[in-house]
Amino acid sequence: MRAAFHIPFAVLLLTVSVQSQQVRVKDMADVQGVSRTPLLGYGLVVGLAGTGDGPGSGVTQRSTLNLLRNMGLEVDRNQIRLRNVAAVLVTADLPPFAKPGGRVDVHVSSMGDARSLTGGVLLMAPLKGPDGELYAVAQGPLGTAGGIERGLAGASISQGQSATGVIPAGAIVQRENLAVRLDDGPLRLSLRSPDFTVASALATSIETAFGKGSAIAEDAASVRFTGKEPKEGRASLIAKLENLRVEMDRPARIVVNERTGTIVAGSDVLIDEVAVTHGSLTIKVDPGYQTSQPNAFAAGTTRTTATPSIQTEERQDQVRVLPASTNVGELARALNTLGASPRDLIAILEAIQKSGALQAELVVM
Repeated sequence: MRAAFHIPFAVLLLTVSVQSQQVRVKDMADVQGVSRTPLLGYGLVVGLAGTGDGPGSGVTQRSTLNLLRNMGLEVDRNQIRLRNVAAVLVTADLPPFAKPGGRVDVHVSSMGDARSLTGGVLLMAPLKGPDGELYAVAQGPLGTAGGIERGLAGASISQGQSATGVIPAGAIVQRENLAVRLDDGPLRLSLRSPDFTVASALATSIETAFGKGSAIAEDAASVRFTGKEPKEGRASLIAKLENLRVEMDRPARIVVNERTGTIVAGSDVLIDEVAVTHGSLTIKVDPGYQTSQPNAFAAGTTRTTATPSIQTEERQDQVRVLPASTNVGELARALNTLGASPRDLIAILEAIQKSGALQAELVVM
């Protein structure tokens, strides 16, 4: 049997996007100071089919004993078997203006050695914010997005990730996020992708809608509204700002994922004329196993010996000239003429950047 040292890469994606386009403000920026608050809690998931925490999980055992004690039941810890119970961490994001009685989604993750949370029910778990205050209470049956874990007679099969789950609308808000206030200080918009050009374009768009001098781009990520606020209040002003459209300007960038062989290039990537040659080396190993078996009734034993052989094969490529390209479509066609795999293209792009011919940022993940 021959083995070749070859690592396949799955995806080559060179996206062709249109030139600069207008985007709504709500899709590219957030109101400064108005954001979600992370919540964290601890709880127990019950009703598992023997896939819960093992006997060595002291935290789960103590939590179960405390739960039963609070319900008026005294149980000997030596009599508890916790195969159907799992200790979990519960997380959620509290929306900026969530009111008491509203519901939010929660994510449940096993913190012990439970194999699966499929079919479990989360018992009432308090969720607290960074300030230590109680903001929500979570409870309900959770889903594991099709993840399964089954075992029988020492054999097991698993599919997907079943040690985490989600409860849609599983937490009831108990307390409003008082840290979020619209009338606290000047109104600022924060860009999700800081860029001086986009910040200036956003300020210009606001001035066009509300008059000259109504916005200032303070830096690459922040634009401050300096105009007169309407009588209807700041919420009405933000609604008008969110629906303004701004001309986007994205940096020229190529993103490379060496683990999967994925290459994604933006529309503004430029390349100067450059000569490229790229060869690949393939190494093949043949173990060459030979079996020697003695004759019948002989006093010998069967032996297997290996006589390995190694062969190398190097592809001889000619020098090819990549013409200068002015858009990602031309770049894709030029790279395709090389007939190289995604893995080879990654090495070629890195070499082109080092030569100074690639007019774009190369991001390697």
